[in-house]
Order: sequence, then structure tokens, then C-alpha cells
Amino acid sequence: MSVLYLVRHGQGSFGTDNYDQLSTLGREQCRLLGLHFAELGERIDAIYSGGLQRQRETAELLADGLASSGVARLPITVDPAFDEYEGDVILKHYAASLSEDELARHGWPELSRDRRRFQLFLEQAAAAWVDGHILGDASTAFRRFHTRVVEALRAVMQREGRGKTVAISTSGGVIGTLVAHLLGASEQTGIALNWAVHNASITRLIYTDSKVSLSMFNALPHLDRADRKQLITYR
Repeated sequence: MSVLYLVRHGQGSFGTDNYDQLSTLGREQCRLLGLHFAELGERIDAIYSGGLQRQRETAELLADGLASSGVARLPITVDPAFDEYEGDVILKHYAASLSEDELARHGWPELSRDRRRFQLFLEQAAAAWVDGHILGDASTAFRRFHTRVVEALRAVMQREGRGKTVAISTSGGVIGTLVAHLLGASEQTGIALNWAVHNASITRLIYTDSKVSLSMFNALPHLDRADRKQLITYR
């Protein structure tokens, strides 16, 4: 039996010129996660990461934390198959499908500094993407994303083999899609799960040669305590 942790990246830099980098708070979330694994004596055999900056920075901080226990620092294997869906593209195509009055009600395009309104608009855009209402044949576009992440997970499990514990630094859309796939749930359920995934949370999968099971979803053992509640974020 083997263990695989899906780690959502730490908080990005929302409202800045480069969202795709960890905020100061996001770096602290990931630093504490690495130290948590080290303090537990959790053996991690390999660390993978998507190719996005925030994913790679998360993986590096996780590796640093694990190395603080005296073990050799693990290298990071970067695999862009674990990248998040292209949210900016989806948003632009969704916006193009709406009337001027609808856009004005949503506040588009001036949403970059309003987390609540941005999140609502993104949720509606992602639902339209999955349902095939935008991006041309959007169901095919989503199917490509779905196939990409499922095949990437399968490849890591096959590559690492039995008795290993692996961590993958990725994003909420990837995690939600994979969890829904493993549970046999709908594609819209996968997108809905995406919105629930906290920054720097861990989702644990247990797998054998013939089966993959969800063991833990969206856990924050390193942050879920009274003196760290302020570090818990979604975006």
C-alpha cells in the first residue's frame, strides 16, 4: 500500500500584477506544512509539482521543511500536467458570452481586487465551461483537462510503485477533479469541490496496484489550531 498527498499551493498574490507567486502569508502556510510533516516523522519519498510558480514555490517550501529534520532534501520533479486550468482564459470567454448589462452587474472587468465578487464570477464561468456553454466545444476542453490530470496521477503512482509516500503540489481545480473522479461523482461536483479546497491543505489518497481510495480531504493539521486560524485562506 502507498500514500499520495495532494497539496494545494499556498495563498497566491491576488490583486497584484503577478497572482502566480506565493504571498507572504502563503509562504508561511507552506513552511508550517513542511515542518508539520517533519515533526510527525512522516517519510516522504518523492515530491512532484505542477509547473506554475505558486505550485513550485509550495513544493520547495515543503522540501525545506522536511529537510529541517535532518533528512536529505528531496529534489522536486516538475510535471506541467498538474497545472491548474487556465482561469483567465475561461473568465474572458465567459465574459464574452454575457451582455453589457450582465457584465456591469458583475463588475467586469474590475474584479481583480474584490475577492468575493471575483470568486462568484469565476464559479459561474467555470460551471459554464464544464457544461459546454463557452470556449466552443467546452466539454471537450474540460475533458482534456480531466484526462490530463487523471493520467498524470496514474503515471506518478505507476512510476513510484509500492510502499512509497509521495506529495504533489498542485491546485484546487486539479484536486477537486481528481477527488470527484475517484468517487465517481459528476464533473460539476469536481468544480464545486475546487472551491472548498483551502490553501496549503492536504488530501490523502491510499493506493495499491488495483485500487485508489480517498483517505482524507482538504485537511489543515498544521493550521487548524487557535493561534493559527488567521492563516487559513481559500484565495
